[in-house]
Amino acid sequence: MNYYKYISLILLPIAILSSLNACRKFLEAKPDAKMVVPSTMKDLRALLDDVATMNLSWPIAGEVAADNYYLQTNNWKSISSLTDRENYIWKEDVSNDMDWTLTYRVVLKANLILEKIAEIHPSPDQVKEWNEIKGSAMFYRSFAFFMIAQEFAMPYDPQSATSESGIPIRLTADVNEPSYRSSLKDTYNTIIKDLEYASQLLPINVAYKTRPSRVAALALLSRVHLTIGDYSKAANYADTCINAGIQLLDYNQLSSATDGAFKRFNNEVIFHIAANYSYSLDASICKVDSLLISAYTTGDLRKQLFYKINTDGSLAFSGNYDGSNSYQLYVGLAADEVYLTLAECQARTSRNTDALRTLNEFMKNRYDKLSFTPITSTANLIDIILSERRKELPFRAIRWMDIRRLNTLAGGNITLERRIDNEIYTLPPGDLRYAMQIPTSVLATAQSMERNKR
Repeated sequence: MNYYKYISLILLPIAILSSLNACRKFLEAKPDAKMVVPSTMKDLRALLDDVATMNLSWPIAGEVAADNYYLQTNNWKSISSLTDRENYIWKEDVSNDMDWTLTYRVVLKANLILEKIAEIHPSPDQVKEWNEIKGSAMFYRSFAFFMIAQEFAMPYDPQSATSESGIPIRLTADVNEPSYRSSLKDTYNTIIKDLEYASQLLPINVAYKTRPSRVAALALLSRVHLTIGDYSKAANYADTCINAGIQLLDYNQLSSATDGAFKRFNNEVIFHIAANYSYSLDASICKVDSLLISAYTTGDLRKQLFYKINTDGSLAFSGNYDGSNSYQLYVGLAADEVYLTLAECQARTSRNTDALRTLNEFMKNRYDKLSFTPITSTANLIDIILSERRKELPFRAIRWMDIRRLNTLAGGNITLERRIDNEIYTLPPGDLRYAMQIPTSVLATAQSMERNKR
């Protein structure tokens, strides 16, 4: 199959978004491989630093499908995007062309960079830059594969991962290479292998948080291993990441009275990416789930920092690490997630004393310092950690991932529910809709592409 032709075909549905200023230049651009033939490390660095493509066009459908919010019927009906409306009620065969296309465009560019960097023989003083370029491309490709797998493949189960379909693992920019879906096991093996390699090539710190670093690779490795239930490795990577010097914000030092408590590239951010725009998640109609709000107890500073009160008394999310006035949600890697991953994995591997230490280190930065009392009991420790994770990471494209993985564990039992026009829609554990359908445009042009089961 002609891959560039395939990319062009599946870009067509995105034309409807051309009115969005932030996306206009990207959507009007020709495919990268036809625009430029990179030949130097400066060229390759420029491709990596194309923030619009590499950092600002990441999947959002999982967040639309998650349970952080609800829509009133009149607001749901007013949404012009059919995809958003259908994702909200978990329709069986929603065609999420944008998430698929723009994320595979990151893969395409990463593959092009990897092929071109292999042709360059660096001088001794160029080796550091050469390594960083190669490591960055491998990181981006792995992150893209992981995010695509969270939407278009079923949750990871070690018992069925070898036979379960994963996603197409494109490892070259060869236009004649057909696309086939790898097994779920091979999908994650590729993600992990490339990230491990990238972590050895990348510098510990980078000049800009839109560039991958070794710390970012460690953070992502901890997330990936948590997702597949390898808690020992997830803990090791999270611990190494923390020891590398990542920082937690002290929410006691922030004020909800200021114009945006959270600034873009704040000290907690490890690697910055933002998601595609979703009408469903627009703050003007997206109302935060009341059960989530009720979980914030007295002294929890997040309730006042993450949310603002609507005129009808409901709450809207304003804790966006992309900046409170941004219409794109931050979905990158940050220190708070790493701490919570470490605490959960320590608890799941019977390292309860360590888990308490990690959890309390995190919580003292989230609760009023005058009223915070460290947790000393290990009773229901995992439940407490998961509650903190739930309250800490809404609207980060993480909740969908968490629902999927937790429902594969004993006691997960998370059923999602929506109500529209007095009709109730549900998404129970194990439902095949936890893997969104391969986009219609892809199935129409790629005869080798396997549909998701329904």
